[in-house]
Amino acid sequence: MKMVENRSNKCIIGVLVLLLFSLRLFSQTNLSGKPGILYTPSALELKDGDFQFGYNYNPIHYGLIGAKKNPEQVWYARLTLLPRFEISISLLQILNSKYRDVSQIQGIGDRSMDFRYLILRETAKRPSLTVIMTAPFIIHGPMLTHVLVATKNFTLTDSWKLETSIGYGSPYYIYRAVSNNSNSTFLKGFVLQKKSTNNFKNHYLEGPFGGVILHFRKKAGLMAEYDSKHLNIGGYVTFFKKWTLQAGLLNGDQVMFGTSLNTNLLKAPTFLKKK
Repeated sequence: MKMVENRSNKCIIGVLVLLLFSLRLFSQTNLSGKPGILYTPSALELKDGDFQFGYNYNPIHYGLIGAKKNPEQVWYARLTLLPRFEISISLLQILNSKYRDVSQIQGIGDRSMDFRYLILRETAKRPSLTVIMTAPFIIHGPMLTHVLVATKNFTLTDSWKLETSIGYGSPYYIYRAVSNNSNSTFLKGFVLQKKSTNNFKNHYLEGPFGGVILHFRKKAGLMAEYDSKHLNIGGYVTFFKKWTLQAGLLNGDQVMFGTSLNTNLLKAPTFLKKK
C-alpha cells in the first residue's frame, strides 16, 4: 500500500509541476512579493487568477527588524482575485548571525497581509495607478506598506522595453495597539501612528520612491531604484516564462536575492490547449 501511495503522490506532484510550467506568465517582484523592482512596488496590471509564490533574502545591514544585527528572509504568496484587486500574504523571519542568535526567541515570524487595487489602467497617454495598503489588523508590521504608485511602459524596440514607476509612501499608518496575548477581537484597538515612532523605525517605503526596469523580451532585465532611502541596482532572469531569479546590490553595499514562480489558476495549460 505504501508503494502505491508513494507512486500516487509522485504522479500528483509531477502533474502539478507540469501544469505550473506549461502556463506562461511573468512578473518581477519586490521584497514583499508585490509587482515591482527590489524594494519598491509598481502599478503593473495583473490578470484575474494570477498566482505567485516566492522567497527573498534581505542582507544584515538592511534588516527591517534589526538593522546590522540579523539578515532576514521573506516568504510570500500573492493572488489576483479580481482584474483590479489582489491580496498578498508574507512571512518575514530573522536569521541567526554572529551578532545575535534568535533561534530561542523567534516564533514563526512576522506575518503580514496586503491589499492592492488598480485605480487606473495604463493607456497610451497615461500611466497605471495603484494603491497598496497593509491590513490594519496587523499587530507587528516591519514591512508596512501604504503607498500610491504610478507605472508607465515604453516600447524602445521589438526586444527592449522600459518600465518606469514613481510613487509615495505615507509616513502614517493605522494598526492595532494590542498584544498578541490579548483576547481582544481583530476589530478593536486601532490607532493612527507615525512610522518613525514605531518599534522598528525602518522607514520602509516612507516618502517618495521610484525606479526603472529595462526588459529584454521579458526574459531578462536590468533594474535601478530609489527606495526612499537608498539607491539600488539589480537584474533578473526568467526561465520558461514562469521561474524568475533576481538579485540586487543595495546602496552599493550588500546583495539581496530572491526567486519566484508564477501561474494562473484560471487558464488552461498549453499542452491541454494543443489537444
